This record gives sequence, structure tokens and C-alpha cells, in this order.
Amino acid sequence: MLLNEAFTVRADRDAAIVSFPGPVRTLSWAVLNGGFCHADHIINHHVNGDDRLFCAEPETWLDKAAARLGLRGTVVAMATAVEMKNLIRTAMRAEGVEVTCFATVGCSNALSIGDPATVMSAGLGVPAALHTINLIVTVQPGLTDQAMVEAVQIATEGRVRALYEAAIQSSVSSLVATGTGTDCIAVASLGGNPARYCGKHTQFGELIGKAAYHAVKQALPRARTTSDGSSTAIRTEIENPWTGKRS
Repeated sequence: MLLNEAFTVRADRDAAIVSFPGPVRTLSWAVLNGGFCHADHIINHHVNGDDRLFCAEPETWLDKAAARLGLRGTVVAMATAVEMKNLIRTAMRAEGVEVTCFATVGCSNALSIGDPATVMSAGLGVPAALHTINLIVTVQPGLTDQAMVEAVQIATEGRVRALYEAAIQSSVSSLVATGTGTDCIAVASLGGNPARYCGKHTQFGELIGKAAYHAVKQALPRARTTSDGSSTAIRTEIENPWTGKRS
């Protein structure tokens, strides 16, 4: 378990769990409790790619998973086929601002913005691969709702920069990927006196962007897309998010 004044992080076999001492303002498009809410926990949960129950009812599946983990209160939950042993943690601090980013990265579902749709408006089409890029970002001190919206944009730009530098190609076109088809980002605002701005001119924007960029960059070597679309781990010298040691 990793301890912080504003949150704790613990590892279950299939989940990374970020818990807060009290509800915190959170913004995400997570399957469970997405949008703005006050969350007691944010989780990134591993799911098998052939889990039909998850594919049919992902919100119900994640709600039950949170219950199995013994989590009480409001849980923001996202899911990925990437195993939690590949979780990366980066932390950035400067001038009283602290940003932490937890990332899992899988690229078999890599897409570029504007690639052809694979799911039709009626909900029919080719099922998307479950490998995804999930980011949980905590920001201390906090942000206003307006700034949290911009924080999501800044974290997204950090992800895109990492993918562009690594020249990750879209799975359906010749373009460089800007993400995957099922990415998720959750931003948690911690502490009082929320900041109104967090654009790239600000300390908040700098640290949020750096944390997201470095987390995705460090996670990319751990995932290699194989011919069957699966993802395999590659050993690298990266800090263990649970112990702080390098492996």
C-alpha cells in the first residue's frame, strides 16, 4: 500500500485502488460514475478480453467488482485488459503543487483521431479490443470545475505526445495513433482553495502534462502488440507503484 496525506493506493490482484479520506471532486468519463461527482475511490480494474458479462453490461460488472473489493461510498471505475502488474506511477512537484498519475497502457486498440468508426450508431459493429490507456490523475491543491475540464485536455495532450514520440500506429489506418478507442482519464481535485486555471502557461498545466506524458511513455515499453492483438509485458527499469522500488 502506498500512503499519501491526501490518498492511499493499494493493489488487488486485478485492480489498482486510489482511496480518499473523504469524498473528493472528480471528473472522468469512466463507465461507473463518470462525469462530475464526489468520489471516495477511483479504481482501474483488469478484465479479461473474452468476458461476455463485462461486454454486455460493463457498468453492472464494475459495480459488482467494487462491492467485491469491499469499497464503500461512491466509486469511479474504469476497466482495461492490461494487467495491473504493468501499472506505472509518476509524481511531479513544484512550488506547492503536486500531481500524481497512475497509468496502464495497451495499444492493440490504438486509433488516430478521425479513423473510421467500428461501432455503428445503432450499437452494432465490430467489438472494440479491451486494451486501452487509462489514467488516474490526482492534483493538489484542488482545481475548480472549469480547471478540471482543462486538466483532462492537458492530460490527453500528454498521452498524445508520448504516442507520437513512440510512433505508435493506428490499428486500422496508416496514421500515428493519438490514443485507443476505449481510453479513460479521471482527474481528482484534492485540497481547498481550488485554482481557476491550469493551462499550459501555469504550474498546474506543466505538471499535469508532464505526469501524464511520462507515465504513458514509461508504460509503453511494457506493452508490445502481437499478431493476435494481445499484449505482453517487457521488463524495464521502472519504479514499482506499490513499493517505490525499481525493478
